[in-house]
Amino acid sequence: MRRLWRPGRKRGNGMAAGNLMHLNGLRVFTIAATHLNFVLAAKELNVSPSAVSHQIRTLEEYLGTKLFLREARQLALTQEGAHLYQRLSGPFRDIGSAIEQIRQQSNSRQVTLICRPFFSSFWLASRLQSFWAEHPRISLNLIHQNFLAPHDFDRAELAVVWGKTPLDSMSYVPLVVGGLSPIMHVSLAGRMGVPQTPEDLRNFTLLHEENRLGWTEWFEYAGVSKTEGMQSYLIDDTNVRYQSMISGQGIMLGAARLLRPQIESGELIQPFDIVLSDYRYWLVWPEGRALSTRCRQLIDWLQKEAAMTGVRGAP
Repeated sequence: MRRLWRPGRKRGNGMAAGNLMHLNGLRVFTIAATHLNFVLAAKELNVSPSAVSHQIRTLEEYLGTKLFLREARQLALTQEGAHLYQRLSGPFRDIGSAIEQIRQQSNSRQVTLICRPFFSSFWLASRLQSFWAEHPRISLNLIHQNFLAPHDFDRAELAVVWGKTPLDSMSYVPLVVGGLSPIMHVSLAGRMGVPQTPEDLRNFTLLHEENRLGWTEWFEYAGVSKTEGMQSYLIDDTNVRYQSMISGQGIMLGAARLLRPQIESGELIQPFDIVLSDYRYWLVWPEGRALSTRCRQLIDWLQKEAAMTGVRGAP
């Protein structure tokens, strides 16, 4: 049975309850004495200089003595103030160190991963329970966004990105092969039929992201040279584009490997076996960054899950 530690009571320990009422004032005094400047102390404490003056004045009234000599344009400690500062500065420094150590121990259990929302929705989210079961001491934080900027690594150790190649100046491991191919919902097929050739896509609305690069590449790969006049709608978020597709509003280029369960169930239809297989998800982090043990454990787990589901890609 685990025993809880409780502070023992000792007579004559010199810490009467009344003294603790002025603990905040003693902290303010220590900071003010360090700077010998109420304005700088106020900035460190994120309060006004008048609030610092009030705390010092209240403490001086309680102690019955002056702690500072208030001379023109500068402060100096009185003999009593210097004695008090000498006794307090070390303990307050120790308290600060103890608090920071506890915070670091807490943070050491965290790892932050930036993900594309579509990747989390259709691959990662259903597997998180497995990660938590294997690594109960790691606190995994997920941040979802479609695009990655260098400063994002100020708040995250790792990121999942999408493309043919990872970003420059990044260390990386290939994670999941996407395999871009036209995907449609069964309801749209019921209304308009299933396209039999890539040219038949002229009769459908195509849903695309901010640029049509993916569709352009797919048509070239499929041998369709003329795509002018095809009706298309721009929807820059993949999850919203997917929702539009399953409501029967058009055909999207989707990561066929990630949507395999929906395709096998008959909810979605992949009309063609023509797949842009060089698109994939990559796990990246800044080149030269030393990764913690918890990050390595997350990387190993992600690669293991990708291999188990048969969608892990090779460089």
